[in-house]
Amino acid sequence: MEIAKSYITDEKGSVKSVVIDYEVFKRIEEALLDQGLVEAMEEVEDESEISAEEMKKILSE
Repeated sequence: MEIAKSYITDEKGSVKSVVIDYEVFKRIEEALLDQGLVEAMEEVEDESEISAEEMKKILSE
């Protein structure tokens, strides 16, 4: 996928920032969040479940 972008540089020409279209940013952000959710779900996949009441009890202690 080709992404149109502009670069913001300092006086020495070093790239400091990249400007991309907002819609492209939103698609990238959504993909990253989806990947993070998948990783979090895989991390707890083998853990046992507890009820909401049990969690409330734990949190109130």
